[in-house]
Amino acid sequence: MKPSFKQWSRLGVLVLGAALISGCNDKPSSAEPPQPRLVDAAQVKAANGASQVSLSGRLRAVERTVLSFEVGGEISAIHVDVGDAVEQGQVLASLNAERYQLVLNQAQASATEAQAALTEKQLDFDRLQELQGKGFVSKANLDAARAALDTAQSRLSSAQASVSIAERDVALTQLRAPFAGSISDRLAEPAQRISPNEPVLEAISERGGFEVYTHVPEAMVSKLERGSEQQVVIPALDNERRTAIIEHIGTRPESSNNYPLVLAVEGASNELRSGMTAQVLLSPARSAAAHQGTLLVPLTALVHGDNESVYVLRINPDNTLERVDIELIEPRVKLAEVRGSLMPGDKIVARGAEFVAPGQTVAILGQGPERFN
Repeated sequence: MKPSFKQWSRLGVLVLGAALISGCNDKPSSAEPPQPRLVDAAQVKAANGASQVSLSGRLRAVERTVLSFEVGGEISAIHVDVGDAVEQGQVLASLNAERYQLVLNQAQASATEAQAALTEKQLDFDRLQELQGKGFVSKANLDAARAALDTAQSRLSSAQASVSIAERDVALTQLRAPFAGSISDRLAEPAQRISPNEPVLEAISERGGFEVYTHVPEAMVSKLERGSEQQVVIPALDNERRTAIIEHIGTRPESSNNYPLVLAVEGASNELRSGMTAQVLLSPARSAAAHQGTLLVPLTALVHGDNESVYVLRINPDNTLERVDIELIEPRVKLAEVRGSLMPGDKIVARGAEFVAPGQTVAILGQGPERFN
């Protein structure tokens, strides 16, 4: 007996259902493993004994001053310009002295008048003193003449003091060089009205030597000693190296917790100029033993953990990360001097170590093929 159409239909549904069930039971292909995270690596280096920090500074003349008039007025002339050589006592600038000359003339006239009055009172006193000796003048009249004479003397002294002050003011309308040197800056112009002690010129004397002005990080201030020898490199003079002595260490920070530092450059040189860039090589005053076995790592590689611990992440040969606790000996510029279970040549995570973890597999940036999605 042949199967009916209804039986064939049921059979087809069963076959289709079995196929669907078989497809649903198929296991999906295994997922692709996650790609290692890219990290920037740096090599651990030996510190090679005592540390040295490089700072940027500028040369300036030791003997320098800002020049100004002690009296105010209108500038009539400035006789020098920037770079001009000057001699001690040379007139550098002048004020309009007309007003001061009038005051001097008036003071001199008053002094002349006071001198004449004193002469007259002196003659009166001498005549009365002679008459009083003959009994023709009373003692009271003589005392009055003596008082008038004393008053005239005081008025003359006051007038003479006024003359001296006026003469001084006239002389101060001329600005003179306090020492032999050169003009480093011009801060005013003719016809400009200025007040007393307002800057007009800046002068320097290269015969007094040069010093380097720079700033030192707060972490190094306590490690520097006044009078200690350091090294200075002058790039403009083919990286000429000079010895410099620490003269002053600032007690107040100027910017970003950096303290001013002044070093006196030893040895005279006609090639040195104020304003030249100088590279200061500082060697902090610490014993060589304190630096034995120390290493250098990037400052950005340091990770600060709990309980003030500091560590780095070493990259093992299989590219897994290992935490290595270290002791921070001394921070430098972009580097840190450390001690710990590291060896020169070890690779560590140079930056961003906070975003990876010990045991994690990484890929070193710039090493091997890179995969892009």
